[in-house]
Amino acid sequence: MSHNSSSILIVYASYGHGHYQAAKSLQASLLERGVPHVTLLDVMAESHPWINKITQFIYMQSFTTIPHLYGWVYYNTRKMKATSLFGKALHSLGIRSLQAVLEQEQPDLVIHTFPQLVLPTMKNRWQLTMPLVNILTDYDLHGRWLHPHIDHYYVPSIDMKQDMLAQGVPSERISVSGIPLRADFDQSLFNKHHPVADVSKRKQLRIQAELRPEHKTVLLLAGAYGVLKNVREVCDQLAERSDTQVIVICGKNESLLKELHTRYSEHPAFTIVGFTDRMNEWMMMSDCVITKPGGITVAECIHCALPMFLLKPVPGQELANALYLQSHQAAEVCDSSSALAERLILALDQPEVLSHMQTQLRALQTPQASSYIADDLIERYLSQAHAAQLRSVSLKPNLQTTIN
Repeated sequence: MSHNSSSILIVYASYGHGHYQAAKSLQASLLERGVPHVTLLDVMAESHPWINKITQFIYMQSFTTIPHLYGWVYYNTRKMKATSLFGKALHSLGIRSLQAVLEQEQPDLVIHTFPQLVLPTMKNRWQLTMPLVNILTDYDLHGRWLHPHIDHYYVPSIDMKQDMLAQGVPSERISVSGIPLRADFDQSLFNKHHPVADVSKRKQLRIQAELRPEHKTVLLLAGAYGVLKNVREVCDQLAERSDTQVIVICGKNESLLKELHTRYSEHPAFTIVGFTDRMNEWMMMSDCVITKPGGITVAECIHCALPMFLLKPVPGQELANALYLQSHQAAEVCDSSSALAERLILALDQPEVLSHMQTQLRALQTPQASSYIADDLIERYLSQAHAAQLRSVSLKPNLQTTIN
């Protein structure tokens, strides 16, 4: 078997954008390397569209009306086992739809960027022989990701690898890769060993964006989850500073974009942006960011060595991501907007504070994840050497078993 004749299936979910973004990034890297067929599957949307809509609604509500309920569920299932009754029930959703896809695609390899682990659950029952891989997209280890029939894990940090080792996952089944990001991030990594060069590049990007190159620059990712409504007083304080400018990214939130244009468009220190495909540039031209700590956003900030200020992270994986960053002195986690304003302004007035955070972030940087994972998957599972090891063992699934 050559990777030039291989077929790969990537299973993701549409809860937030991160799982899909990681899947798309890895798909692009695999296609660039000559893998001819890389299919993406939103297994919940395909198999249970109504359940998918309901759970997406609940997921969105977790950021506003029911954060503590979401956190309670997250923490009470954090140590769940795939072999428990709950684990078996959770990982059984989507069996029939996935069977149809497997019969059509006949993949040589299946990758998960979301822990909807239908295939590992059914591996013995279906006599599946293709490798199954998990790519973890947060910095906290939840039991949903772990399954005895997963062949390999790609994790974002050495700390997570240590957590997995403590739970009995063999070291040879874990690679510290980081989280797959869009190609524009991989192509624009700052120089880890020569941060002085980063300063020059940052100023150049500011000039191109018609910003003041010598001013301290704060990036605010307002987005779809209403970050801005909790930090208006921070913006008002920043607006009074003569040495600071603020970039606000609203994403696809059109009402927020309109509101901000009304509020700040006449202020010279504010740049208001809607949807952008230049997030890497906005991050690289900034000194720090106010944001929510989703897994992809955290990975992007680590990649750009961009210090983070986080206001009341939602209980669950976001709070876990925030506490992980705080433990490495790479982010400030604040329980009120007044506390955030105080710590942010202190950091802006004392450059050594942000400099220390940047150093800590550089220590957390990993290889370019999409490229690293694609190369490793090809060598590990799709190479001629691997095919020779398997000899007469087919990687194609045996789907003759009837699913009841």
